[in-house]
Amino acid sequence: MTRFFSSQLTVAAVFLFAGSLIAADEEQPQGRVCLSVVDSGASAKEEPFKLSATARPGSTVRAHIDSSNKCTVLVAALTKDGKIANGWRPQLAEVPAEFEEVQLPKAPVTWEWSGAKGPPFDLYVLFLPPGSKDIEEAKKLVAAMQAPKIDDRLMAMQANKLRELVGRITSEKEKVNQAPMAEPEVGGVFRGSGIDAVFPWREFAQSIDFDENRPGVLILSSESAAKDTPAP
Repeated sequence: MTRFFSSQLTVAAVFLFAGSLIAADEEQPQGRVCLSVVDSGASAKEEPFKLSATARPGSTVRAHIDSSNKCTVLVAALTKDGKIANGWRPQLAEVPAEFEEVQLPKAPVTWEWSGAKGPPFDLYVLFLPPGSKDIEEAKKLVAAMQAPKIDDRLMAMQANKLRELVGRITSEKEKVNQAPMAEPEVGGVFRGSGIDAVFPWREFAQSIDFDENRPGVLILSSESAAKDTPAP
């Protein structure tokens, strides 16, 4: 009887421990992002961004971002050889807690989209915890890359430093939670109606966990999207 009771206690302890692990995982800070494409003109039509979709003249790309916990988000699009992709200047922003939305890029910067015509690129969305040692370096670098007119050689140098920063963060596999971004399944189009327009971006958002010692990184690869596109 004593052995049976002891076994029951052991089993109960295992379940309690497993339950605490599940609860801890559920309580991990979480960042979310949805990329959208916005038409120019009065219609301001907005829909989830897909690399495989046909671009319309005057279209721009927008990033909708939020997080359960306060963090810093870095968004950068880089070609395979470390150049700024599509002319999209990198963006960095403080993200409040409680899933309060942040939109990027910040004016006057725009991310124009004319289709996947250029060289292959990766778009990185990095959720950096408040204590990350990389935030200050990222702030200075991104701020320096926002000037309207920058010498091409200087821009190339800055882009290379940005690639090194992103590479340093993403290469430490055991210290980063990293996942590919999947293109959303789109079942409809959402039309704008002036300032009252609401695009349900959270329905298409992808999330990633992070914590105080481990950034969360989502990567959208134009090469992966091209492979997943059915041949005509």
